[in-house]
Amino acid sequence: MMLRFRSLILPFLASILFLAFLIKTNDQRLKTLRAEYDIFAPPPLSQLSSGLIDVVTLGHKSIYDDFINIWLLQTLLDPRKGKDHEAMMQQIRSVIRHHPKLETTYMLSCIVMLQDFKKPEYCQEITLAGLKAFPKSWRLPMTQGYVEYFEMKQPAQAASFFMMAASRPDSPEYVQRTVKKLLSEKDLTPHDLQKSLEIIAETESSDAFVKLLKSFGKIPAPEPDPLPDAPASP
Repeated sequence: MMLRFRSLILPFLASILFLAFLIKTNDQRLKTLRAEYDIFAPPPLSQLSSGLIDVVTLGHKSIYDDFINIWLLQTLLDPRKGKDHEAMMQQIRSVIRHHPKLETTYMLSCIVMLQDFKKPEYCQEITLAGLKAFPKSWRLPMTQGYVEYFEMKQPAQAASFFMMAASRPDSPEYVQRTVKKLLSEKDLTPHDLQKSLEIIAETESSDAFVKLLKSFGKIPAPEPDPLPDAPASP
C-alpha cells in the first residue's frame, strides 16, 4: 500500500514543484523571449517557390496566403518596428513574392514604407507586385499615382498609374482628368517619361497612353519617310 502511495505522490509532488518553478520564472522567460524575438523574421516556408508551397499545402495555397498576410500585417502595425527600413522591406518582399490575395497587404506596406520609414521609393515595387495579384484593382495604381506625384515628384509616372486606375471598372470619374492635368505639365523629364512608358507596358497595352503623350507634345511624331528619288531621265 505504501509503495503504491509513493508511486502516486512522488509524480504529483514533482508536478507541483515544476509548476511552481514555471510560475516563478515566468517573467524572466517572457523577457528572454521578447529579447530574442526577431520582429522582421520572414514567415516559415516563404523562401520556397509558390508552386512548391501549393504542393506542400496539397493545393490549399490560399490558406498559406492568409497566414503570411497576418504575419506581415502584425509587423506593419507593430510599434516596435524602429527605423530599419531594409529589414522591413525584406520581410515585405518575402510575402509579396507569393502574391497573396489581400489588397490591404500591398497598400498598407506602401503606406508604412512612406509614413513610418520615409522611403516612398519602395512603393512602386510593392504596387507592381500587387497588380500581379489584383490586375483589375484601381486602388493600388491610385495609391501609387499619389506617391509618384507628391512624394517622388515624377508626374509622368504618376500619370501612368492614374491612367491604369482610370481604365479599371468602378474607378472614380475624375481620374482621367487627373491624367491629362499631369501630362500638361512642362517639367516632365525624359527619364520620367521613359519610365512611365515602361510601367504601362509592363502591366497592359501602352497604345492609349502613347497617343495621350503625343497629343500633349511629349513624344515627337515620327518624321515622314523621305520620298524616293525620281528616276533619272534617259
